[in-house]
Amino acid sequence: MDDKFREKVKRAIEDGTYKQELEKMNFDRFQSIEIQKGIQSHVDVLKYASPEFDAAQMKSIRLALEDGMDVEAFAKPEYDYIQMEEIKSAIKDGMDVAQLCNPLFDFSVMREIRMAGDYQKRILKFADEGCDSGVLKQIRLAAQADVNIDFYVQEGYDEYQLNEIRLGLMHCVDVNKYLYHEYNGEQMKQIRLGLEQKVDVSKYSMTGFSSTQMEQIRLALKDGLDVEEYGDPFVEALQIKDWREGKVPEAPRQPDENQSKEILAGLEKGLDVSLYADTDYSAEQMRQIRLGLEDNLDVSPILDKNLSAEQMCKIRQSLK
Repeated sequence: MDDKFREKVKRAIEDGTYKQELEKMNFDRFQSIEIQKGIQSHVDVLKYASPEFDAAQMKSIRLALEDGMDVEAFAKPEYDYIQMEEIKSAIKDGMDVAQLCNPLFDFSVMREIRMAGDYQKRILKFADEGCDSGVLKQIRLAAQADVNIDFYVQEGYDEYQLNEIRLGLMHCVDVNKYLYHEYNGEQMKQIRLGLEQKVDVSKYSMTGFSSTQMEQIRLALKDGLDVEEYGDPFVEALQIKDWREGKVPEAPRQPDENQSKEILAGLEKGLDVSLYADTDYSAEQMRQIRLGLEDNLDVSPILDKNLSAEQMCKIRQSLK
């Protein structure tokens, strides 16, 4: 806010004409209400009486002023009101907010830095490198448990994968058993739980299994069942569940030679073959879905089993 505008606001407050003048100065109704509330509570409204602040930002600053807080660190238009609230919380906690006050940090990143305690420098380092709040949370939780996951962060695992790596390290299991980037967090979880329960995770650790298939096979192994017949990416999780619970599901239909080749080709390339490991698809339909996955396409438009392989091919090519 320039000096001329500031003086105009100040004069309107002093002579009691601010209600009429605020509208003339391009403040909307909600901004005007926040300024009027500040005047009524006798705080220095010039700290926020600027059109650069929206009403939510004004309210955050006003409430801080009413609490007797020094607002210099965050009463700036570049912070949204949620960021302001995080900085206010840090000030109340007695933190030095100099490094926290970075408008490039969203509020959730600020929160992780604020909650880091003795590990604040470590969290700040990764925040400065561009890590999101989910990853920062895992670093914080690991540090608080005296576990170091910095290497895995630098290797590019996402927050859900890091959560399972952290828990695996905390529970002293061999995390190398599931350190494939192709696994999502839920798949990693099922392997971690299997390791904790000391079952043979090799029975379901192929990337071709979905996490729900992995879960059902793990539970069957935990119950001491022989999963040879059902420990197969072609068998749906619900079928495995029915079998595990003693129900009599329809015997799974085995793929023919050409279908098996398509599934194997996908497994060898680390693809999520659960999307097409269904014998209701012909081998050529499977091939079209596999090629789409290899090109990192969203294959959902071609998963309709009623589409011919030729139709799938045309749709796939249009998605590129």
